[in-house]
Amino acid sequence: MSSLAVAEPRAPRAASRSPGTGPPRSGGERRRNASDTAQDAQLRSVDLDHVIKLLEGLDSKDLEIEQLKTLKKVVKHFENGIPLKDLEQIIKILNLCSEKIKEQETFTEPLCELIKLFGLPFQKKKSSDEVKYSTAVSKSIAQLGYLMRVPSSQVRIQICKCVVNFYKMELPGKLLSGYQPTSANYKIQMAELGGLAETLVLSLALVENQLTEKLWVLKALQHLSSSGENCRLMMKAQAASRLCLYLNAPDPSGQLVFRSSHILWNLLENASKEEVVNQLSSLECVHALKEVFVDALHGFRHCDHQLRNDLLVIATLLAENPAVPLVESGFAKLLIVLATFNEVKIPNPLVKGLKLTYSYEDFEMKKLLFNIIGVLRKNPSAAQLLRESDVMPALLYYVKPNQKPGFYDWSAAQYEELQLHAIAVLAAVASVLIDKYLSCQANTLLLVFLEWCIGQDPFFAQGNSFHGTGGRGNKLAQMRYSLRVLRSVASIYDDAVNLNLCDQGAISQLLEVLRYAANKSKRKEDAILLEIQADTLFILSVLCEKDLHRKELFSYEGIGILIPFLKMDPKELYSGLGHSYLLFSALDCVWSCIIGCYIAEDHFLEKQGIFLLLDLLALKEKNLCNIILRILVEFCGNPKTTLHINTWRGEKAQTAASLLIQLWREEELELGVRRDQYGRIVDMKRPIASSFQRQQKVIPVPASCPSFAIMEISENMRAKLYSLFCKLGFENLPGLSTEDFVTLAIIRRYIDFKVGEVWSEICAELKEEFKPIASDEDALESISKVSEDTGKAVNALQTQLIESQLHQEIQEDNQTYRKIRATHKQREMINKSWENFLTRTSTYEALKKAKKHQEKAIEASRSKLKTQTGAFHSTNIEGLHTTYGSFIDDLRVYVRGGTGGMGYPRLGGEGGRGGDVWFVAKERITLKGIKEKYPHKRFVAGTGANSSVKALKGEKGKDCEVHVPPGISLVLDDGKQIGELNAAGERFLAARGGLGGSLATNFLPCKGQKRIIHLDLKLIADVGLVGFPNAGKSSLLSKISHAKPEIASYAFTTIQPQLGKIIYADYKQISVADLPGLIEGAHVNRGMGHKFLKHVERTKQLLLVVDISGFQLSIKTQFRTPFETILLLTKELELYKEELVTKPALLAINKMDLPCAKDNLNELMSQLQNPQDFLHLLEEEMIPANTLQFKEVIPISTYTGEGIEELKAYIRKSIYEEAEQENEEYRKNKLQLLRTSQEEKINRR
Repeated sequence: MSSLAVAEPRAPRAASRSPGTGPPRSGGERRRNASDTAQDAQLRSVDLDHVIKLLEGLDSKDLEIEQLKTLKKVVKHFENGIPLKDLEQIIKILNLCSEKIKEQETFTEPLCELIKLFGLPFQKKKSSDEVKYSTAVSKSIAQLGYLMRVPSSQVRIQICKCVVNFYKMELPGKLLSGYQPTSANYKIQMAELGGLAETLVLSLALVENQLTEKLWVLKALQHLSSSGENCRLMMKAQAASRLCLYLNAPDPSGQLVFRSSHILWNLLENASKEEVVNQLSSLECVHALKEVFVDALHGFRHCDHQLRNDLLVIATLLAENPAVPLVESGFAKLLIVLATFNEVKIPNPLVKGLKLTYSYEDFEMKKLLFNIIGVLRKNPSAAQLLRESDVMPALLYYVKPNQKPGFYDWSAAQYEELQLHAIAVLAAVASVLIDKYLSCQANTLLLVFLEWCIGQDPFFAQGNSFHGTGGRGNKLAQMRYSLRVLRSVASIYDDAVNLNLCDQGAISQLLEVLRYAANKSKRKEDAILLEIQADTLFILSVLCEKDLHRKELFSYEGIGILIPFLKMDPKELYSGLGHSYLLFSALDCVWSCIIGCYIAEDHFLEKQGIFLLLDLLALKEKNLCNIILRILVEFCGNPKTTLHINTWRGEKAQTAASLLIQLWREEELELGVRRDQYGRIVDMKRPIASSFQRQQKVIPVPASCPSFAIMEISENMRAKLYSLFCKLGFENLPGLSTEDFVTLAIIRRYIDFKVGEVWSEICAELKEEFKPIASDEDALESISKVSEDTGKAVNALQTQLIESQLHQEIQEDNQTYRKIRATHKQREMINKSWENFLTRTSTYEALKKAKKHQEKAIEASRSKLKTQTGAFHSTNIEGLHTTYGSFIDDLRVYVRGGTGGMGYPRLGGEGGRGGDVWFVAKERITLKGIKEKYPHKRFVAGTGANSSVKALKGEKGKDCEVHVPPGISLVLDDGKQIGELNAAGERFLAARGGLGGSLATNFLPCKGQKRIIHLDLKLIADVGLVGFPNAGKSSLLSKISHAKPEIASYAFTTIQPQLGKIIYADYKQISVADLPGLIEGAHVNRGMGHKFLKHVERTKQLLLVVDISGFQLSIKTQFRTPFETILLLTKELELYKEELVTKPALLAINKMDLPCAKDNLNELMSQLQNPQDFLHLLEEEMIPANTLQFKEVIPISTYTGEGIEELKAYIRKSIYEEAEQENEEYRKNKLQLLRTSQEEKINRR
């Protein structure tokens, strides 16, 4: 037996008190606690099982009194909440009391008190109790709904109040000891689980005639309908139809309609809209909605206007279902009249006395009415009402420029939103009301409106609404929806509409719209502009599709506008903004507006349109390929097209024929056509059958129904590719490989193979249904054999092509092998010559003597360097210690001086002179930077100011200053040098501005001077590295400086000049330039010789780098010894410019780490000491007129580092000596000038 007595929670423990405080409790508090304890003991004696048995006892007067007393005790005990464990017994007590009310009304009050307890939070001991007792609680709450059967208004109202309290739980004054209240949403969840909402909906039938009870039930349902699960349960009880019938029930307070509409709105939001609409689709419900709407329409309260708009939303949902009797009930006609009466100003009894207040609710109603017109167009019976009404004039009322609002009480933003909404609805209904559309001259209004949209009239759109998206501060939203209207009427392909548009000049005006939108897209591209352009192209396609004259009219301006769309960046197709839709519209426009008109086709070809189509085809987008191939096939009817197709070249010089064949192979791969590894035919009977065709069984079809073989032609690209090759021809196609020719053999016989497939299907069908006679069977076998023989012939041709290719590859391999053998033989001859040389010089005494001589020469060449204390020639150029990538040393630019200003003939005023173009040398500027900053390479000075009354002498135009790096030579196209800029700050006048208008020029301005100038950069460095390829110049530069040039074991590793700095321990710096390797014939610009040799001119000294093992550029060129290498380098420098040979020079002998390097060095040193004794061994053209005089010869190894420090020291010494020499010559010249000036002064005296 469960105990109902629950003790009060214990008093909190008293806080510690300081000495001297009074007793913790007073006498009154002790008495009160004693009373509570006694009360708890009394409550603890209440037994619910005993109460249940007591209520089940036989009725008598004494027993009734005892029962009522006991019920009061129970209510008193649970006044702070019912524990979850006792809830089931409490429900039994409720049910027993409800049965007794039928005979004894005295139980009504206890029953209501017990029901009231359900409005308090349930009590739980543990958190798990909510789950543990969930089934019992849900059933108990469901029983509350069943108690609605009790024929007592007081009980029913108390049940509804209890349900309302579920949603605003208030904690009791006291909490039971050891218990805590359940979570706030627990009762709501249990109500959903117990189906309370469905029960209350069904109970509405019990309170049909009791208004107060009905309102309380609806109030409870208002709260319950906020849950999706409750709405689903309510829909099972047909809540929507029941509530709809209550909308127009009599109610002086007006609460019935608002509560019912609120519940309906919740059902639409939280339940299935289709199910709600189905329940409201009866004629009785529609009549009820209409009556309530009419009452709300004439109401003046704010709540009436809100109710009216809510009902309009419900009516819109009903209108989407054609089965709803909106037309039969007259509701549709009322809505149409209400939507249009304020625009057409035609009296109608349905809206008599109705006036808009232009409040926000009226504004929303207007939009909802426009929207419902767009929905009604889908209903055939409602569409007839639209035709008979004034919908079209009312919507066209808004198709006009927004100079002044149409209704003076609408704000500018509201009117704009209404206008856009009306035009959007017009786009929806125009195709349905096409007769009305034409009779109202809608095309004329729309074209005038579009003209205003692209005009310059000042208009600032608000762009606040859904339809105004992207239209803030412009007229793009108006243009967008106007074009949607034209698109909708054009898409029905009605000749009368199209003729009406063309007669009013729609083609030229649409081209203006297209140009306007295209120009806008260049500045800022968004989805709205893309949609405008795509819609315009579609409308033009429809208008021009079947009319030659219109195509010709389009071609004059349209092709120039259309071409940029075909140049779209392929990446933009996946942007999601609508670029793909725009491109498809452009291709459709090519098909409809150009093909079929020779004038348009020729103009398209002149604009290289075929090239652009092939560029798009090369993207290999499946959807694009089908359309483009279709266009190309039709274009080939023009004889000029074939030449354009054959001229096109794609990536890696791919030809159009190669691209088409590649598309064919990819299509066959996708279709599952069987081919071997070389692309040859495998199935001789069905060479081009796809995997889908092979899987199909024989199904007899009527003669009018296409078979699989015929259907396949229209479903893939192969038929179009074959048609295109038939136009281009199969012979003399450029740029094809053997693999392409193998595939081309199949393409050439495509139609034969396709005919064979059709015959094989016919044979299979005949054998399936009939048994052919012998002669017919022989004929069918002969036909099948012809197709098979064709496949075998093509296979044989393919095999022949492949074998020919293999034979050619073998021949090329043999030729390469012969070249390798020749190279190997040449190397053997070189090695043999070296061995002979060793044999000749292997005498011990001679070698010993040469060794001593070499050691003395090396020792003598080594300078005893001392610390430099004098002035040092600094070449500290910023940035020279790093390597420069993508080096540019020549740039061709266009310069033009500014045009002069206009003169003023009346007052003799002179216009200002045009600005000048100046080149100014500045540090940290590169030609590459100029090219990147000014990609057009055009420099134009400012125009001079015109003469005016305020300033008779016009101001000079703004000068244009172009910063260039120091070391620039300015050269004209004819090779004439017109100036140099060698130091920062130097200036050169490149183009002079034109004179202003004056009396001498009849007050007309003169144009400025214009030139094309080459900016030729010659590097300024202290030392220039000169040598043949692979001599080790880059390695040397990386060893002596911080530069990081590319280093590799092959010739021409350095393909552009590299700069670096040698930084010494005392922070002295010397700049070094690594120039790309020279070859024989560099002086005549062989191997870009001039491009590299010109940099040698600006270096102060030369450092020749020579490979000790000699040099050979390739197997086709002759091997050169180190001595021959030095003479050849000297000869190339001399032939380019003789002054180069007079520059101070050092010689670095590299790769001393190689075997026999020392012997080679000894031989070279002897040759350099007496060069005249060895010149007879060389060809005459190799001998220079003057040999270079080397200050030092330094053997080095960039691999081991040998001699690197000595080389750096010699470079510094040489530079220092040259600087000292220059300073000495400068001092001598100054002294000589001083003496000369003094002598002149003496002579004058």
